[in-house]
Amino acid sequence: MNNASQKNVVMMSQFDRPRAVPGTSMSVLNDCRDMAASRLAQALSKLMDKAVDELFELSEQTTHYEMRNLYMEAMSVAREQRGTIETGFKQAFIQGFNQETRREKRSQQLSLNSSELSLVEPDDLEESLASINIANSIHGDCAEELFGIEKRMGMLLNDPDLLHSNNPLGPEVVGNAFMKSLKTLDCTVKVKLLLVNLFNRHMPRHAKGIYQEINQLLVDKGVLTKIRAGMKKQTVASAAAESDVAEDDVASAPSPTGAGGLFAALQQLLTRGMGGAGQGAAGNSGVGLNAGTAAASATHLASGGAMQTAVPAQSMAVVSSLTQLQHGNLEGMAGTGSTLNAAALANGQVNVLHEIKASPVAGTMGHVDAMTLDIVAMLFDYILDDRRIPDAMKALIGRLQIPVLKVAMLDKTFFSQKSHPGRKLLDRLAEVSIGWDETEGHECGLYQSVDELIQRILNEFDDKVGIFAEVLENLETYLAEEKKRTDERTGLSAQVVHHREQEEISRIMAHDEARRRIHTPHLPEVIRSFLVGCWETVLAAAYTKAGEDGASWNQAIATMDELVWSVEPKCVPEDRKKLVALLPGLLKRLQDGMALAGMLETERDQFFSHLVSCHAMVIKAGLHAVEQEDLHQAEFVEQEIAAEEAAELARQNAEPVDFAEIALPQERIEPDPVFMQTLVDDVESEAGWQTFTIGGANWQSEPAAVSDDFDAMVKRIKRGTWIEIEQDNGTSTRVKLAWVSPLKGLLLFTNRLGERAVSITPEGLAEKFRNGMAQVIDDIALVDRAVNNLMERLKQTSVETD
Repeated sequence: MNNASQKNVVMMSQFDRPRAVPGTSMSVLNDCRDMAASRLAQALSKLMDKAVDELFELSEQTTHYEMRNLYMEAMSVAREQRGTIETGFKQAFIQGFNQETRREKRSQQLSLNSSELSLVEPDDLEESLASINIANSIHGDCAEELFGIEKRMGMLLNDPDLLHSNNPLGPEVVGNAFMKSLKTLDCTVKVKLLLVNLFNRHMPRHAKGIYQEINQLLVDKGVLTKIRAGMKKQTVASAAAESDVAEDDVASAPSPTGAGGLFAALQQLLTRGMGGAGQGAAGNSGVGLNAGTAAASATHLASGGAMQTAVPAQSMAVVSSLTQLQHGNLEGMAGTGSTLNAAALANGQVNVLHEIKASPVAGTMGHVDAMTLDIVAMLFDYILDDRRIPDAMKALIGRLQIPVLKVAMLDKTFFSQKSHPGRKLLDRLAEVSIGWDETEGHECGLYQSVDELIQRILNEFDDKVGIFAEVLENLETYLAEEKKRTDERTGLSAQVVHHREQEEISRIMAHDEARRRIHTPHLPEVIRSFLVGCWETVLAAAYTKAGEDGASWNQAIATMDELVWSVEPKCVPEDRKKLVALLPGLLKRLQDGMALAGMLETERDQFFSHLVSCHAMVIKAGLHAVEQEDLHQAEFVEQEIAAEEAAELARQNAEPVDFAEIALPQERIEPDPVFMQTLVDDVESEAGWQTFTIGGANWQSEPAAVSDDFDAMVKRIKRGTWIEIEQDNGTSTRVKLAWVSPLKGLLLFTNRLGERAVSITPEGLAEKFRNGMAQVIDDIALVDRAVNNLMERLKQTSVETD
């Protein structure tokens, strides 16, 4: 084709026109592609190793037969088909990169409009949402790195306004590549989604480092070595201009990726559940979310600025009306069918968002805002019904309904970004509320602090969402101060338990050492009685003080050995001379030990009198005496074995199979700095069950055997885990695992402030789980739970509608 002819050719779609990339730029792009593909493949390989281990652990922890089979199947796929996954992922990533650099868009890559939703199978929709979540997770963790890559990729592609959804190295390409790698697997969607969940959890951390390397590579090659401060991140206006979608064009559905991805997915499910009618809160028809409204400015959000350019004027007018309601001003807000009143707005116990749907405010909402109201109302349906949160704290959180609605209208990343300050505040409030109860009171402490912080939001929040970050920071400051006091109380309770266990271990060690000596042939009974009585006390005190490597312990052992040797027959002159030289020091150490053990003076004198007789006897070494002693020894050994068996049975029966209250002594306990530091070290290292060698014997804090799922639950429990206990009177209480004894595995639980402490053995806790008297409270974040619940409800509704 000649030049003249070329001038007459008009491309029908700007969107479909291939990018004109210079040769030098293409070389740099290929270097970036190869580096990214290689590093991501390496990261995926490490991730698959971790997936096998984690899925095995999950299969051990779960108490549900079906879930165990699901975890085992996923583990088998991760282990046996990893080669297929890794190869497919790398190939799909390179293909996706090449498509983006050449603008080779596939028709199915974008979204579905409302008329097409009915054609989507539930499994396909699940996989689509999974891809969205992958992209959102990587965006959330790598925002700074991606900003630099997008600008540099835009320069190489001659597209300075490159959208993050068109970034050849972007999270969308990574997410799509992983989902494509799972397509060929012979397994269920549920198994694939488990693998996606693990990918979603671990890949963002790897991606952050990879993006940093690629940015450095581009800088080294002279591509935007410095990014000007004036270069803006993608704005809503630019996104709308790029896609040529006007604000009111509801026929085009959004790309299910990027800032508003999860919100868009919720929209689609909600619309499908309505049979495609698309009725919003105010009865508006058509619920498509255009690209301009779906995207949000993360930079603007982080700086706490007003969303003036990012939100349509109609939405800002609605936000203004909601602010009036937030302040308790209902003038002109009442409508037919609405029971809005000041009391309902203030108490936080009812879902006022449903009432807003019947008020004049809803009548002024556009399609997207009406859908947002529906979604947030359903989220608060879950929150206000969540039994994990005590009612009084739930009422405080419920007062945030209108502020949260405003945030969701201003910025759809509220639904998809876990780092969103509004979302983080809700999650943190729910988390710290788990252990709160009415005994703490409403006039001080956590309740008062949360009340004041929420009131500040109600008073000050207009459209600057930065206030949520400020309030969250204030809450964390309060909690940090409270934690110091709680840790000290918890540490003292743990110190008491630790001291008791140390004493018991010391008694066992002392008894074992004494028992070895009392079976020595020809040992007089008076010496046996002394060793298992007074001298065991001396040994136990020495072991408690310094352990088996301590000087006092070794000296007490040596003194016991010298005493036993001193009463053995002395048949040669050298032994008799040695005894005479040994006696002064031996008698002095025996006297010191007797004083330490609190032996009465009369008992001391009596013992030393018998000892003199024993020494005289061994020097004479009379045969008759030896035979008599052998007879006495046999009788004593039988009695001792019987006594030990009875003592062991009594000790086992005394082990707490129920929760035992830990009462602190009346006198003040001084915190042991060394012990307190071990508590901190255990938390930082996530220490759990451990095995220790004491006196040549293994002492395991870990349960000896795992006979069923409930033993496995106890074995896997981590510090900080909350459990709910059913009490004999029918009420329940919540306590968290604060410490696991490294000596015997005793579990110490405390209330939120560490003021009450109870302990129980691993076997006792497993039995509580087994008979339903205790259950673990999961630690999934509030908004995650609420969104997951909403997704399940909407998917179920959509299936029923079909």
